[in-house]
Amino acid sequence: MQKVNESMCYESILTLVNEDYKRAYEVYSELKGKVDLSDPLPSFSSLISALIKRSEDEIDSVWRAIRLKYQNIRVGYEILDEKSPLFPKNLLKSEYPVPFLYALGNIALLDKERLTVIGSLSPSETASAIVKETASFIKKAKVALFTPLRLGISSIAIADTLKECSSVIAFSSSFVTKAPNERLKAQMVDLYKMGALILSVSGPARMENKWHQVVRNRAISSLSTSVFLVEEKDGGASWKIFDDAKEHARAMLSSHFASADGYSFTKSRLSDGVLEYKNSSDLKKLLEKKEKRVKVKTDLSLTPDLF
Repeated sequence: MQKVNESMCYESILTLVNEDYKRAYEVYSELKGKVDLSDPLPSFSSLISALIKRSEDEIDSVWRAIRLKYQNIRVGYEILDEKSPLFPKNLLKSEYPVPFLYALGNIALLDKERLTVIGSLSPSETASAIVKETASFIKKAKVALFTPLRLGISSIAIADTLKECSSVIAFSSSFVTKAPNERLKAQMVDLYKMGALILSVSGPARMENKWHQVVRNRAISSLSTSVFLVEEKDGGASWKIFDDAKEHARAMLSSHFASADGYSFTKSRLSDGVLEYKNSSDLKKLLEKKEKRVKVKTDLSLTPDLF
């Protein structure tokens, strides 16, 4: 598999700088101009030592532990970097820039227009019904559902869309072969078997924790071409994804919960001029104009064989 040594190098640096993503990316970028990163890290550990002020023995020890975790992976996955035609360059501009994207499944889906659907972990019946309508729209519009791999509205959106089509991109806070929690294992299997795609910026060496959910959410914001927040209480995690995404993407809120207690965020965003969802026909406002789409040639042979 290509880019494994480069990925292990970056993962080692990220570990050694205590998951300071900006610093790790700076160090990795500086190394790219000085050494061949496709070589094993120990061949240039002295240079890393000079850059991050850690001993060569410590650097080599971290790298060997990370290499073991890569070797223990028994299923196929892809590593995309900035030279890959499908690598989303906005990842490098995120609050937590990352030079690699890990993919399991149909990577050709990255060439589709992405509709980001997000919301509460405990949605109302009304919200669930809106998600079902959105899944039907995604099939008709021939776009891809883009959503976190998590419970609540995201999980419902994944399940409903998979009933309609396979155009689903689920973004995980864990490495693509690891379930963020036990309740999502079955959905990950469904995603792969249906020809969908699981993405992550977390490599095999990252342990699942809430911090990686923050990193995932920032990545989702940076990669969204449009975002639809179906329902969320004030201060919920989906608001940060939405607010960051609406700075560069088309953004829509459902108004069905705007007058309820604890939902003042909705009123303020609607008053700021974001798009309002009243019925499924409003979703068309989130679509790109077709003349702006640029087709990227993809190699479908890169889709791994799993299960």
